[in-house]
Amino acid sequence: MTVRIIHRLIAVLAVFGLLAGCGPRDLPVAAVPSVHPVAGPQAAPRRITYLLPGALSTSRIFGPLRAAAGPDHLVMEYRFPGLQDQPVDPPMRIARVAQEIADHAARHPGAELEILAFSTGGAIALEAAGRIGPGRKLRVVILSGATPVPGAYDSALRGSLALAAAVLATGSLEARTVWGEYYKTLLYGYGWRRDPAIRRKAEAQAARDRKNLILPVKGLGRAHTRDLLGWRLSPAARTSGAAILFLHGGRDPVFPVAGVAALARETGATLCVLPGGGHLLMTTHPRILGRAGDFLAGRWQGEECRAAPEGN
Repeated sequence: MTVRIIHRLIAVLAVFGLLAGCGPRDLPVAAVPSVHPVAGPQAAPRRITYLLPGALSTSRIFGPLRAAAGPDHLVMEYRFPGLQDQPVDPPMRIARVAQEIADHAARHPGAELEILAFSTGGAIALEAAGRIGPGRKLRVVILSGATPVPGAYDSALRGSLALAAAVLATGSLEARTVWGEYYKTLLYGYGWRRDPAIRRKAEAQAARDRKNLILPVKGLGRAHTRDLLGWRLSPAARTSGAAILFLHGGRDPVFPVAGVAALARETGATLCVLPGGGHLLMTTHPRILGRAGDFLAGRWQGEECRAAPEGN
């Protein structure tokens, strides 16, 4: 590898905040509300759904599940720093957001509670469930969930290597070009280049989504994910009493199935593995949102999840 290529790789990793010291400094700023209403009544709801997206995304990834299912159904969303008019500082703190959700739930003691989470949002979901506690009825669905230490460190290392491969594949340092190439790996896992059919799907989807991708630049990457590096499952999260379902791709390049299986055992959760699925299940397997909604509503318990349809 030439010196020029090495310098290019270092530069792109710095742009994406994957080198130590990159991104915003932790500043002593006051916490701001980060959980906001999306739909439904804020007064006396009988059902509350909390939507927790992953880093570099918003609750729009949950599509129709953002809508209230009835006149007494309140839908709330977590907004990551730097998105949806939220300030970049303070950065995301798992415990802080989890407590904000638990405090909101406590103000509505008669409501049935649900949490739908993706990726990094899964860590928040589990810790919120622990703070809400076994005294409340709570159902949780986590798509492509994050795993505790060393899960995020391993993910950062794999992501750095994948981004380096994207630089070499594209011959570019332009952020959207590089991230668009890496996006194909997020869609279908590391083997997407080897299967011609999967490769065509990945390239077509990446082309459709390229302009809408949220990039981990200007401090967003670190503000969204740094706290995940030190996340350890709390004792309360292990014994939350919530009904929890993990929906996870068999080829997830960010958080491999083995780590999620261990997390499911720790939390007494059900794990559904989608063969061939990558990290972005809502994009590659859109019908999975229907499954998630059925579980939250109690219409499906996930017993046969390993045989569930993958969607299209």
